[in-house]
Formats: sequence, structure tokens, C-alpha cells
Amino acid sequence: MLLVVCGFVACNKDRAGSMDVSGSCRVEKFVLNDKYEGAIDIPNKQIKVKVPVDFNTKNDMVVTSMQIPAEAQSNVNVGDHLNMEADKDLFVKSGDIVMNYHLFVRNDEAKLNNFVLEGIKGAIDEDAKTVTVSVLATSGIDLTSATFELTCSEDATSFPSSGSTGDFSDPNNPFQITLTDNTAISTYTIIIDLIQRPTAVFAGSAPNMDALGDEEKAAAKFLTSNIPGSAYLSWDDIASSEGILDECKFIFFHRHGIDYPNYESFEGGEPKAIAALPVLNEYWKRGGAFVLQREAVNLAVALGAMPMTGCPNNVFNGSGEGGATMGDDPWTLPVFDKNHALWQGLKVNPNNPEAIYTLDKDYTISNTCVQFHWDGISGDALYQKFDEVTGGKARRLTGHENEISSWELKNFNGEFGKGGIICLGAGLLDWYSPTEYVPVYHDNMGMILLNAYHYLTGE
Repeated sequence: MLLVVCGFVACNKDRAGSMDVSGSCRVEKFVLNDKYEGAIDIPNKQIKVKVPVDFNTKNDMVVTSMQIPAEAQSNVNVGDHLNMEADKDLFVKSGDIVMNYHLFVRNDEAKLNNFVLEGIKGAIDEDAKTVTVSVLATSGIDLTSATFELTCSEDATSFPSSGSTGDFSDPNNPFQITLTDNTAISTYTIIIDLIQRPTAVFAGSAPNMDALGDEEKAAAKFLTSNIPGSAYLSWDDIASSEGILDECKFIFFHRHGIDYPNYESFEGGEPKAIAALPVLNEYWKRGGAFVLQREAVNLAVALGAMPMTGCPNNVFNGSGEGGATMGDDPWTLPVFDKNHALWQGLKVNPNNPEAIYTLDKDYTISNTCVQFHWDGISGDALYQKFDEVTGGKARRLTGHENEISSWELKNFNGEFGKGGIICLGAGLLDWYSPTEYVPVYHDNMGMILLNAYHYLTGE
């Protein structure tokens, strides 16, 4: 028998040929234990049954009511005892049409999954129902009127709602968020921890994060939204605030939109970063790590991690933020060693599982690249050339057969790994799209940065 999975309320006879499609395969009502009625989602072919937060007998539930067309048949019927600890398939057959519903039972749940205050991610203690947000004392954030965003359990609602503004300034009267899902109610207390010294930093020339360009701001907000204790610091903050990096283990510097074809142009174009070099050198000597992206990779030369002659020789600024827009099969990132820590845990395209994706359909990329390229040199000869130029202090991460677009540098003590430097010059490592898209594989950008953080800090 030919089975057709039907996602419609009625079936289209005009395209059915000799098949019997006269019936309907719609579930009108579904009830368990006389009182738990399912929410039926026909387009998505789902039946969700909600039970109280403390309901603990899902292993034996009884189908007490089920309405399907009189001519239809089902593999689940009134009076059946179901173990709903696991989801089930519920089939309804009418004529030659079969609809497969995904049947599942969920307890009411009011759980906070993520909380971000003015771009800073909070640390959630589920047992204590608290959220601790580490705010740099010199950040300039107005805690009397700060905006927050949150995500919570699928069916829960929050009060106040995500996107609201509140007063987080009084530790004696802390701000609270209440989540509700029928019988589940949870109240979380927001604790503000004013920190003097961050543990991870996004550094830039702008006086604050909001003054960054779109590409750099997107990268900075990911860092501060995903690594507790992180903050944005300007180069002026780093140069002038004594001890500001004393507890820092990780600095992310992403410079976008300016071409630096050699070290001299970088030195002239980034005077504030150069002014902070004494502090940065001390930080690096004691084991601090860096991720340097695009034009920021030249900071590695300033630190002495690469020779003065070791700057990338193939630099182009792409098309601003209005470059190529991805189609159904976005560009993929060519990597030299898929076993490297940076590429672990990424989302994989099942149609091309060997490739690494960082872009999605409709994503518009600037395609800015900062890389090494030598015509006529590839394979082992390419790596030998790269080794000569970088003084033997680097290994390849991404690139095509005659170019190297991302690389890893040794730490101050001459070892790869903790306290080292990751340089990301590949154009496909991009944070901001001016066009709307549905994020799937672009989430890999964040995972790559978090992988770099864990790899370089050992945490």
C-alpha cells in the first residue's frame, strides 16, 4: 500500500489518481486521564498534552477521549494505556491517506534559560532562582533604566516581558522576573555584581560597545552575552586603568572595514591600540590569550608573536556590508585540520557533512579577507613558506590550496594552546548580515569563538 503523509485538513482529489482520498485524517480532540486535553497542531502534525508541574505518572496514561472521522482508523484508541515517558507516533488512516501525528506529554515548566542585561549575559542558579549579572563598574550602563532580554520554557510567559526596561540599581530591592506556565510558577531574583576587573574582554577604539560598527558590535555582544564576567573595554580604558587586566584571561579584538596591507599602516591606523601595548605585553607574558580577527591580526606583530615582516600579504575589504547574499547552498569554510578544538561541536549540514558552514541562506557577507597568498605555491611548499614568514610560530587553521586565511600562534613561552593567539582572517568568519535570514549554521560562529575561549584559557 502506498502511504502519503498528509499535512492538510482535507485531501486534494485532483492529484490523487486512482487513490481513495475521499476521507479526512484529522484528529478533532484528544484527551488523556479524563482531564488533560491535547493541543492539536494540524500544520505541524503535533498533539501536545500538558500536565501539572508535579504530575509524575506519565508511564501509565489512559486515552479517555479521541475524535477522528467515523471512517478513519488509528493505532491509538480510546481505552488504550500509554507510557508517555517517551514521545509516540499516532497514525490516522482514512482511505489511502495516512497522517502521522507526533504525540507528546510535557509537564508545566517555568524555567529561565537565558538572561541578558544590556548585552551582558547573566549566570543562572536554578536551585537558588537567582541570576547574577557581572557589570563592569566603569561600563556607563544606567542600571536605573536597563533593558533585558530573556528566553524561557516554551509555554511559559514572563513578567515583565523580554525587552522591558527596569531598575536594577538597588541591591536592597532587587529586580525580579516571574515566569508562569499554568501550574508552574518561578520567580528569579536579579543580582548585579559590579566588577572592577573583567575575566574576558572585547577591545576596541570606540569609547563604548554601542559606538562600534555593526560587524564589530555583533561580535562584541556575542562575547559579553555568552561569557560571564566579560566586558567591553576601550584601548583608552586598558592603557589608563591600572590593573584593569589583572583577572583577564582572554581578549577578543575584531577590526573591520579598514585595509592594513602592512604593519606600518596598522600602526598608523590604530594609535590607541599601540598606546596600550605596554599593558598588553605584560598581559601576554603572564599567560593571557588573544583572538584577533580580520585587520586586528596585525596586533600579533606588535606583540612580537610574529616577525615584523610576517603580516598577511593578501588583504581586501570586500564589499562593505553589501556583498554577496547566500543562496540555497551557502559557501563553506575550508579548514586544514578538522580535529582542531575550534571546529568541534558545530552544526553539520546533513547534505554535506564534511564541510564546515558558518553562513545561511539569505545571509549577506562582506567577504573581507586578511590572509597569506603566494601564486604558484601550494601543498607542502605553502606551509614551508608560511613557516618561514611567521618565524615558525604558527600553524594553519583555514585556507585554500594556495592561501592561509586563519592561523594559530604560539604563546609567549613558545607553545600552542593555553595563552596563545588565534588569528581569524577568513571572510566566511562573519558576524553581521544587513539582510534578514534564518540562523542555522551561522550559530557556528559563536561556537567557534567559545571553542577558542575554552582552548586558549583551559577552562
